[in-house]
Amino acid sequence: MGIKCDHCGEINRNQAFCTNCGQVVSSDLKARYESQNLGDAEKIQYEPHQPVNSEDQLLPKPGQLVDLIAVSASAYKQNFKSFLILALVNGIPALLIGLIVRALLETETISFQDLQQYGDSQLSEKFLLELKTILTWKIFTILIFVLISPIAKLISATAIIVGAAQFANSEKVSPIVCLNYSISRLGRLIILSLFLIGLLIIPIALSLIWIGIPILIYLLVRWLFAWSSMVLDNTGIKRSIQASWDLVEKRWWITFGVSLAILILTLLPIILLTLISSNLKSDLILLILDVFVGALISPFQFIVTGIYFLSLKKFPKS
Repeated sequence: MGIKCDHCGEINRNQAFCTNCGQVVSSDLKARYESQNLGDAEKIQYEPHQPVNSEDQLLPKPGQLVDLIAVSASAYKQNFKSFLILALVNGIPALLIGLIVRALLETETISFQDLQQYGDSQLSEKFLLELKTILTWKIFTILIFVLISPIAKLISATAIIVGAAQFANSEKVSPIVCLNYSISRLGRLIILSLFLIGLLIIPIALSLIWIGIPILIYLLVRWLFAWSSMVLDNTGIKRSIQASWDLVEKRWWITFGVSLAILILTLLPIILLTLISSNLKSDLILLILDVFVGALISPFQFIVTGIYFLSLKKFPKS
């Protein structure tokens, strides 16, 4: 199974980008034809289709922040329902996990007011004694949900990035196709995440004394597109990391500035939510609001990531 590039005619297999010219492969990220042997040109049977102009959705050049925001907002607006569905892949589990963990711990944990009743000498002993009242199965259940949450986030984020690639290729965003791409690479995506966390342990530790903060920020920007490379280019772990590193080379400051601007932009609704929640006494309402706002914001964040990744691939380093 493969896809013919509309730009150069190269046959690509299970990739979102042409291995020859680097253009986004069209046809809704699905194969146009089936062949027993991709190397045998005589056996390839092409399905009739209308040529797709990959320039229909113009990708902004790296550093063009206003254009990047405009294109990403347009993608979100035109495919709002699809991106919202992909965001809820993480949002619904996050809400359920929050409700379940809250219910499990509601009557078992020690309140801060209770801890204040004991002196320092009594605190450790009393805390350990009370902690033993939490049943083992509850702890085990909570740990399972804690593990589910980042996996759901990973699936949702990478699926939205695939959706951004579909939009960039003038196609309707399909949640099924996006999730299929993400889930089919889930094992490698998890290993990639764990591997990068391992590489960042020392910079994270050094950042506690401020020394490692510049190093940590530098590495985060250089490796930001490793997940995009894996889910769209179907690369391996090392190749994904190297691809992200190479794309940002000579464009680190531009990428850092764009990332910082988008981060600030998406933090504004969260800050507003924090101000509103300061007057709320219900943890349940706060949890629902947090999940709701997150489900609305996260698509834009990862659409920007996907569009910017495509821009880095399309435009050569200056």
